[in-house]
Amino acid sequence: MCYTIDNILIQNKNYLERRIFMSWDFAQMWSNFLNWLADVTPKLLLAIVIFVVGWWTVKLIIMFVKKGLAKMGVEKSVITFLSSFCKYILRIFAFIIALTPFGFHISSLFAALGAAGITLGLGLKESVANIASGIQIVVTKPFQVGHYIQLNNVEGTVTRVEIMYSTLMTLDKKEVVMPNSIVTNSILTNYTALGVRRVDFNYTVRYGTDLNVVRTILLEAAKSNKQVLATPEPIVVVLKQAANGIEISFRVFCVPENYWTVLFELEEQVKQIFELNDITLPYTQVDIHFKEDLNVKQKSKNVEKSTSSEIKPNNSESEK
Repeated sequence: MCYTIDNILIQNKNYLERRIFMSWDFAQMWSNFLNWLADVTPKLLLAIVIFVVGWWTVKLIIMFVKKGLAKMGVEKSVITFLSSFCKYILRIFAFIIALTPFGFHISSLFAALGAAGITLGLGLKESVANIASGIQIVVTKPFQVGHYIQLNNVEGTVTRVEIMYSTLMTLDKKEVVMPNSIVTNSILTNYTALGVRRVDFNYTVRYGTDLNVVRTILLEAAKSNKQVLATPEPIVVVLKQAANGIEISFRVFCVPENYWTVLFELEEQVKQIFELNDITLPYTQVDIHFKEDLNVKQKSKNVEKSTSSEIKPNNSESEK
């Protein structure tokens, strides 16, 4: 193919036009981006400042709310629940206000949230149930912060009651977080609500042991412990006569906070008292009877017959 000078010039012209257009298009895009950035940056910085100030203000408000409720004598469980509820609401409000520099109007935003409320309620029904259960816990008061409870085979001291969750601290320092809906729909045992708790000690003594002596030394041990309550009085009762001894129950009462201290101290004290008074606890005894095999018995009988037949002639000869 033969290229003329005119064709070459036309191709170069078209190439240059495309290059100029591409460079102009990139320059226009870059200029638009800079204009957008110049317009958005002040709004973004203002939104960040509003959100940070709002976040700090929420913390300050929650702190004053907790102090005010504590001075009014409000229960700790109510304080933690209300502070948690107010914290979430105020943080959402601070986030909404932070969007106003971008042209979001609070009224229209609340209207949109109201329209989406039903959809969110259906999608977050578990969270809504937890919030409703949290309100129920605060109103009905099945337990309070500081109470020792048992729930679903978990025991611990209640440390927080929040808008969606309740928190327990176990004896081995583990934090257990439970949804409020599970708390309200489960069987709950509160060991602190009545202000007194019973400590049980069960022992088995040998037959022939003087029960009056056992009762006397156990009651003396209860009286010597300052954390054992005088009312209700400690008692010692006979539970039953078992196969290997007499089962007795030693029961004392204390305030719930001293339960474990009384349990450990009296257990050690009773062991020492039993040793001093020669009171021993019987061990479980099992009698084992061996059943002989029939073949072994038959062989032994045959052996006895043969030996007896051999001995008889000797006896007759000796008589002669």
